[in-house]
Amino acid sequence: MLKGYRGFVREMAGTGRAALWLQVSSGARHVLRRLLGGAGGDPVALFLENYGPDGIGLPDPAWNELQLSAQHCLVCGLCSSECARVGGSPRLEPRDAVVSAARLRVDWARLALAEPVGGACQECAACDSVCPVGIPIHRVQAALAGRPGGSTE
Repeated sequence: MLKGYRGFVREMAGTGRAALWLQVSSGARHVLRRLLGGAGGDPVALFLENYGPDGIGLPDPAWNELQLSAQHCLVCGLCSSECARVGGSPRLEPRDAVVSAARLRVDWARLALAEPVGGACQECAACDSVCPVGIPIHRVQAALAGRPGGSTE
């Protein structure tokens, strides 16, 4: 049971006194919980219980596919130009939506946008037609807005 703790002492030796105390106390509590059989149950349910209120959940395969395609973005701006040309005025420009999607939605906080960030996208897919790498930008916008069109069904 303690096989996984072989490098524990080596790791602790390279830290400062405060960090060492934190590692020893938390490590000892972890070992005691494991030995006493505590903290049992479904680990996924425990994870969601602990981190769900922070907005962290299980991976979404549909979103992951959109995110992977968004990572190919050249940030050329053709999508935003085409959107403006056809009269679109989404809350988040198509280029910014793709960049945000490629960065694991971290830019939501940086851009000070409340979820959902999409909206006002006409879903005409004009931006898709000019994308040189073929990113389904209107689906990214729909996913950011929380609309069903954002899934990869």
